[in-house]
Amino acid sequence: MSNFMMNMISWVLLLLVILTLYLIDKVNHLARMYEAPQPEAPSAKSFGTDIPTDLLFSGLEGKKLWDAVNGKQVEGFDPTLVEALRPHYEPILREHITATFKDGLEESSGDESKVPSSTRKISTARGFIQSWLPPQYLGSIYRSALEFAGSYANDPDPEVLLRLKQTVDSVVDMLYQRVGLTHDVPYSDFLFEDVPVDEPEHTTLSLTDETDANAVLGNGLLENSDERGLTPEDLAQGREHVQAYEDQKRQEIAAETVEPVMHSGKATAELEAKPA
Repeated sequence: MSNFMMNMISWVLLLLVILTLYLIDKVNHLARMYEAPQPEAPSAKSFGTDIPTDLLFSGLEGKKLWDAVNGKQVEGFDPTLVEALRPHYEPILREHITATFKDGLEESSGDESKVPSSTRKISTARGFIQSWLPPQYLGSIYRSALEFAGSYANDPDPEVLLRLKQTVDSVVDMLYQRVGLTHDVPYSDFLFEDVPVDEPEHTTLSLTDETDANAVLGNGLLENSDERGLTPEDLAQGREHVQAYEDQKRQEIAAETVEPVMHSGKATAELEAKPA
């Protein structure tokens, strides 16, 4: 083979190598420019709301979430991640308990046999999550709030209040023990603060204020005041003074009416006595 042919073959091979390297580089460049589509986040329609679900819990919601924090094996979820989720689960548990107690306060005239729903949507900093708690625990919390805002509010009894507080605290303690959490402040310290009772308006008037805004305290003392409120004896004595004052005024008016008549009769008699 001549040298010319050898040179031609060498140049062709060199061009093929260069072309191959160029094509490989081009393909790599195009691959770097291409971005794989990201998986779609759970849509609002799938949850019936416009707030995205809390992705921190990796899809654990409702009964599955409760089972996971209770130490049960949940299919498709790594159990080693449960310990990392417990601190984030505590606010959800607290909100679910508090909301159930508030339901009982608002429905104070409701049915004591009612069992609140085990599932509740709880808002978080990252969206919301569906929480589930055993119905027997929620029922005890709900009925305690129902009695607190109902029969207890109408007829307060310290022993009844103590019983209701102990019931709520014991139920809350059991829930926290089930999920391996602790709480420092008993729930009864802040759940039983307000009683939605319609109290009658005070009609006793202050000695210095003609409104009924001042509440009457012991021994007739007025709230936020050193003045005494009107006792029944004061009111009776006041009525006697008013009656005496009215009697005196009637006598004065009667006297003023009689005096002109007497003067008029005297003048008429004098005119008749004079000679015509």
